[in-house]
Amino acid sequence: MSWKKEIESHLKYPFSLDNQSRPAYLKIAAPPSITAGFTLRPGGFSHGSFASANMSFQVGDQEEAVAQNRRALLYGAGVDFFSALVTAKQVHGKRCLTIVDSDPEKLEQVALTDADALLTDQPGILLGVMTADCLPLIMIDQEQRAVAVVHVGWRGLDQAIGVETVAQLSRDFAVEAENLQIFAGPAICSCCFQVGIEVVDRFRRQPVLAGVDSWYQERSSGYYIDLLSIQRAQLLAAGVAEKNFHEVDICTFCHGFCFSYRRDHAITGRQLAFVGIKENK
Repeated sequence: MSWKKEIESHLKYPFSLDNQSRPAYLKIAAPPSITAGFTLRPGGFSHGSFASANMSFQVGDQEEAVAQNRRALLYGAGVDFFSALVTAKQVHGKRCLTIVDSDPEKLEQVALTDADALLTDQPGILLGVMTADCLPLIMIDQEQRAVAVVHVGWRGLDQAIGVETVAQLSRDFAVEAENLQIFAGPAICSCCFQVGIEVVDRFRRQPVLAGVDSWYQERSSGYYIDLLSIQRAQLLAAGVAEKNFHEVDICTFCHGFCFSYRRDHAITGRQLAFVGIKENK
C-alpha cells in the first residue's frame, strides 16, 4: 500500500489529504475564511534524516531547505492571503502568546519568544506549531473571530495548556468554549507512548480524569498514556462541545510518513500544525 492510500484509509471528515502542493498535508474542512492543516513528512526539500518536509530550524537541518519547505507551505496554503508564517520557541510550557500586530519586525521576534500556543484574530498571519510525537491542536472559533494552534506534550498537558488556550481566547477575543472547533492532529498513540510511573501519578491527581477510561495502561513492559484521551477530557470539562472535538487516527511513531522523535532516536524533522484567517486582497 502506498503512503497516500495508507493515509487516506485513516481519514474521515473533516480531514482530507492535500497532495497537490508541497509539502503534503492533512487539510481541515474549515470555513472559507480559514486555512488550516497538519503537514506530513513527504513533499519537501530536506534530505537525510530530515527528509523531506522538515519545518524546524532547530533540529540540525540545512536552513535553506527548511526555508524552502516553509515557503512552499505558505504558497500552498495561499500566498495571496498570508504574508507570514509565524512560529514560537516551544518549551513544553503553558504560555499562550496572542498576536495582534502584523508588523514584520514584531512577527520576527515571535520566533525567539517562549510559547507553546499562538493565538490571533488578525487576517494574513499563518500561525504554526511544530511536533514530532507531541499532540498538535488547532482551534477555530465558529464565529470566525479568532484561531489558535497549540503544542501539547505530556508536560504541557500536565499544565493544561489546551484549557489555558481556550481561556486566553475568551479573555482576548470573547470566544466562548462551546463555539470552538478543536482539531487534534497526528501524535504518538497510547500503544507506543511509554512513560514512567511518576508521569502516570501526576495525571492521576487531575480530577477531570477520575471517570475517564483507558487514559493509561499498565503492561508487562511498563506504563503507557494516551495524550489524546487526556486532552479530550480536559477540554470537554472546560466547556468544549464533544461534537466539536475532531481527531486524526494517525500515530506518528507507527507511520513513516510522519516524523517521530522517539522512533527516530531524536534525529528527525518536525511536522507543522498551521491555521490562519485569510486576508482579502
